[in-house]
Amino acid sequence: MLIILSSSAAWVIAGVAFMGMHTGIIEIYLMTYIAEVSLENQRKITIGGFGFCIRIGLFIVFLAGIWLPFRWLAVFGIIQICLFCLLTVFNPLSPVWYVQQGLDDKAKSTLLYLHGSEFDADTEIEKIKGETLSSKISWIESFRALKDWKVLKTILILSVIGILKECGGHEAMVSFSSHILENQQAMDPKVASLFYPIFLIIGAIVCILIMNYCKLKWLMITASIFQAISHISMAIYYLVTEHYLHCNTEYSQLCHTLAFWPISNLALYSFSFGFGWGLVYYALLGTMFTVHRELSTSITEIISCLSSYLIIMIFFYLLHNIGGFFTFLIFSGNYFLAVVFVYLFIN
Repeated sequence: MLIILSSSAAWVIAGVAFMGMHTGIIEIYLMTYIAEVSLENQRKITIGGFGFCIRIGLFIVFLAGIWLPFRWLAVFGIIQICLFCLLTVFNPLSPVWYVQQGLDDKAKSTLLYLHGSEFDADTEIEKIKGETLSSKISWIESFRALKDWKVLKTILILSVIGILKECGGHEAMVSFSSHILENQQAMDPKVASLFYPIFLIIGAIVCILIMNYCKLKWLMITASIFQAISHISMAIYYLVTEHYLHCNTEYSQLCHTLAFWPISNLALYSFSFGFGWGLVYYALLGTMFTVHRELSTSITEIISCLSSYLIIMIFFYLLHNIGGFFTFLIFSGNYFLAVVFVYLFIN
């Protein structure tokens, strides 16, 4: 509503900030809910599917942005929010929540509704009781549980994973690649922006198809290697076009032809991110947290979002001060660090 009624850029920024805050709240709620209504052997793929749906949403909004001005995009967003609120009314309450309240009969009814009348709900309820407490856990108790190394270790590992996910500077990478497409290919920026979600979706589809057949750590390691290659390739592109071809002067036509290079890099980067970090991070969040899922997810998401903000600022600061070649080279090193960390700490 702030964006629809805005009369200045300040109101638009305020609307985006307000939206971002509540998007974070909804995202944590959804990850918690999906994890709690899923069976243990389904949790990885369903939370990964949540990440995939985010990619679909990105594509729809980017596509709508080709034709709609920003105020109508805000109206489009309000329609989706109203639909979301309506659908949540029909969602069954989490069986985990019922067990925490001591309402085993309602938990059993929900499990049978979700998984079919032949499902062994009693065994699942006993499993839930083994993972959680039989009474509601307060936030104070959850904070106290941070003293437990088993809880803290999980949060620390996932927080580092979240930071490493952002350390590739994927928002900055996409922004810079789109800038090249707009300037050297004279491409409409709204059309250029579609390259990112399209290849994210393709990567996410491949990830979902093979997620249950291989370890998550190898998906992340593979994605990290290809994202590092993409960064190194962008560094070489920047070196060639800025220091050897001088694209702003005599070689403008050749540089225009070479614009397939950043397009290819953007495709490789987006596919790799969707294939690995984009979905696997959510899958890890869903599978590693039990009793203190809400608090743990909140902490890791806050750290991830803060690191994303800082890394984008660092990316553009380095780009302005030391140039694209060294900036992309430095950021490629983050993924080699990610490979080492994932190999050592993720099962």
